[in-house]
Amino acid sequence: MPVSVVVRCISRVKLFCGVLDRLIHQTVAPSEILIVMDSYSGAEVEYVSRCLEEYSNTKLITFEHENFSHPFSVNLGMHFSEEELVCITNGHSLPTSLKWLERGLMHFTDEGVAAVSGFFFPSDRGFGHALFHLAEVRMHRISWISTMNCIIRRSRWEEYPFNEDLLRTIPETKKYGGEDYDWTLEMVSRGYKIVLDPDFSVVHVHKKDIINEIFRNTRSYFTYKRLQEKIKRLKRPSKASKFTSKRVE
Repeated sequence: MPVSVVVRCISRVKLFCGVLDRLIHQTVAPSEILIVMDSYSGAEVEYVSRCLEEYSNTKLITFEHENFSHPFSVNLGMHFSEEELVCITNGHSLPTSLKWLERGLMHFTDEGVAAVSGFFFPSDRGFGHALFHLAEVRMHRISWISTMNCIIRRSRWEEYPFNEDLLRTIPETKKYGGEDYDWTLEMVSRGYKIVLDPDFSVVHVHKKDIINEIFRNTRSYFTYKRLQEKIKRLKRPSKASKFTSKRVE
């Protein structure tokens, strides 16, 4: 089953080569890997470019710093990708296994599935991983995608691109995102299915210190819960702003 992979790198590329290597060695090889990144740091763009020299079927897409928003960066990758199924992740989210893509793709034999997503952990072992397994029980009741790790159908994205109008409606989304939750609710309102699979998960790392990473994730949980309540109140079905690629360098 052909799949494009979009990796968003926004000013945090230290884990990027590890993520890229993990993607290249999946049991289902991506047809292409597109790297979408803010060009604010020339050094980081150069670092990513060097990493890509070792691999074929990769493409680097950059945009100016002032154009960044979470929905824009996702839409940009979707726009340039070629396959009907597109996996979206970022440069500091490590797939938990080499069967990660294979596991996510298996759900698309059902034509009613618009997207598949999984969980994200601050560590792949020990206390941090065990603690976030407790959150899985609660999250199983809330099937929504995360653009840290999801696969979506291009045809569904063409119906409803990730909504850049959210930035005007709910200004906090500029910093925290929420475009993925909005997209989930829109798909469900249109009668499509969203699958949440624990075996399609990533280790999402911001800090080396696992304790700080756990506290950061805990704070983020409550922040996003408040943000999601606002997104829930939006009228459905809705209409997203049309995506334009004019802001690409």
